[in-house]
Amino acid sequence: MLTRSRCYSKLLRNCQLFSTLNSSVGSGHNKWSTIKHGKAKNDAERNKINNKFANQIAMSVKLGNGITDPTMNIRLATSIDLANKNNVSKKVIENAIRKASGSSSGKDSNSSELCVYEGMGPGGVAIVVEALTDNKNRTIGLIRSAFNKANGSMTPTLFFFDKRGYVAVTPPSELDTEDKVLESVLEIQGIEDIVAVHDDTEDAECDAEAETAGPTYEAVTEPAETNKVAALLKERGFHIRDLGIGYNAKPDMAVTVQGDETVEKLEKLTAALEDIDEVTSLYTNASDP
Repeated sequence: MLTRSRCYSKLLRNCQLFSTLNSSVGSGHNKWSTIKHGKAKNDAERNKINNKFANQIAMSVKLGNGITDPTMNIRLATSIDLANKNNVSKKVIENAIRKASGSSSGKDSNSSELCVYEGMGPGGVAIVVEALTDNKNRTIGLIRSAFNKANGSMTPTLFFFDKRGYVAVTPPSELDTEDKVLESVLEIQGIEDIVAVHDDTEDAECDAEAETAGPTYEAVTEPAETNKVAALLKERGFHIRDLGIGYNAKPDMAVTVQGDETVEKLEKLTAALEDIDEVTSLYTNASDP
């Protein structure tokens, strides 16, 4: 399973997070100041969510050879689906597609680049950061600052990982056991492994359609096979929740983080990196104790 540091689950829980923030607006000593503060915080969170999904959509266009038709670009279709479920406006989605395809007017049209940054965090944890940026100097400055504040460093770490494609899916209702899921995908060429990720009961609240709720499985593929595998799974009735190409920590290079203080420092670092608007994905070789 790809070791993405909260990125996939974070995207799927964004609407739940935003709902929780909204529910907390009325607390505090001064109602008026709390409401103003709460609204600003909620607006900031909503803007952050919009930026993250806009980057995911733009990246889907770029990695899909500039194809802007969701029926011809399954990764783009999945990104749009996730954005819609998290109440990202149609205008934000359309602007992200236009900008990535180069059809926007303006100096920043089609100027964003996909960049990969490497670093070492607390506890000797290797970290790979992917970003979509139109200003590499600004982005690397923000990423370097986050590492420095955590007493980490930017240093080569890609050799800790294997590059793999992933397709996260919810099976059709008739495939209600793991054995049935495995049997259903046996004949699909290109799937190297498929594992249960989690029971998606919390995420069900974010889904617009009941059939998208349920256990989530992640199929691992060769990068070049990702879109083909996703299309074949979709033909078999699987709902595509997420797909892409990422970095899977090599089993013999996984690190178990020791000590509560180190865990806290690592969590602060990953949170700081994820808060950078241009960051789209984050991978670590940290393993569960």
